[in-house]
Amino acid sequence: MHKQEEQNEFISISPRMLRPGSKGRFDLYLQRGKAYVLYNSQETTITNDKIQDLLASNSTGLFISAKKAHYYQNYVREHIADIVEDETVPLQERAQAWSNTASQMGKEMFEENLPGPAFTKRCERFTKLVQETSGFLQCPQSLKALSTFISKGYESYHHGISTMVYAVCLMQEFENDDYEILACGLGAMLHDIGRSSLPKEIQRKNPAAMTDDEQEILAIHPMVSVRICNSFNLPPAATNAILFHHEREDGHGYPTQASGDQMPLHTQIVALCNIYDNLTRTLPYRKAMLPFEALKEISDDKGAVNKGVLAKFIRMLSTAEIV
Repeated sequence: MHKQEEQNEFISISPRMLRPGSKGRFDLYLQRGKAYVLYNSQETTITNDKIQDLLASNSTGLFISAKKAHYYQNYVREHIADIVEDETVPLQERAQAWSNTASQMGKEMFEENLPGPAFTKRCERFTKLVQETSGFLQCPQSLKALSTFISKGYESYHHGISTMVYAVCLMQEFENDDYEILACGLGAMLHDIGRSSLPKEIQRKNPAAMTDDEQEILAIHPMVSVRICNSFNLPPAATNAILFHHEREDGHGYPTQASGDQMPLHTQIVALCNIYDNLTRTLPYRKAMLPFEALKEISDDKGAVNKGVLAKFIRMLSTAEIV
C-alpha cells in the first residue's frame, strides 16, 4: 500500500460492486485517519481475495478519487448484468446499482436525441422515475430476468431504455400523473425482454423478409415478455404496454389484433415510441433513419398509430430542434 500524497476529494464506493478478475480506470483507496492509502492501482487486476478481504475487514470504507467517478460509473455499467445476478450482493444494492446505470443511459440519450433546455426538467423527472422503478426489481427472479435481458440482448435492452425516455416524455405531454408515467415507463423499458429468447436468426432478420413461420415466431415475443415479467410485480398498465407494443391503430398488429379504440393511451404511446426508436437506430438489416425520415415513414403508414398521439410526439420532438 502507498500513501496518497496529492490533495484530492474522494467518494465512497461499495466493494460489492467490484468484479473479480477485472480492472477499472480508477485507483482504490482505504481511509486511515485523515489520510487515504492506495489499496489497488488501476493497472492491477482486482482479485477475489482482495474483494473478500475488504468485505471481511470492516474497514472504514473503500474510496476512489472524485475525479474518477465517471470511470467508476462506466465500470459498474459494463458489469451491471453480473452485478444484478450476484446473490452475494443484497437485493437493494443490486436494484440500486441497476437504477443508477439506467439513469446514466437515460441522461446520455437525452443529450444525444432530446437536447436543449426544454428537456432539462423532463430529464430530471425521468431520473427520479427510474430510481422509483428499483422497487419493482427487488426479488431474485426479477433481477435474474433483468440480468439475462442485459447480457443476452443488450441492443434490445438499450432500445428499451430509449423507448422509455421517449414514452415518459410523451406521457407528460398528456399531463399524466407520476404513477401513470412510471407504469408506462416500466412497460416501455421491458417491452422486448422476451425477444432475446427468440432464435438469433429471427432477431436479426428484417421482418418484411421473413417467412410466414418466422413471422409467427416473432409475433409471440410480446406474450413471452409478459410471462417473463410476471416476476416483476408490475402495474397492470405496464403489462398492457408490453403486450400491445406491436399493435396498430387499424387492428392489423400483433399478437391480439387490438385496434386503437381498444388500446389505452399509454399503450398507444409505447407502440409509437417503439416504432420511432427502432427506425432511428441502426439494425442488422438497415441503417438508422434521420428523425424527419422516421416521422415521415410513420405518418405515411396511415393505420400504424393514432394521429393525435403522433401529432403530439412531433410537436414534442420539434422543441428539441432535431426534426
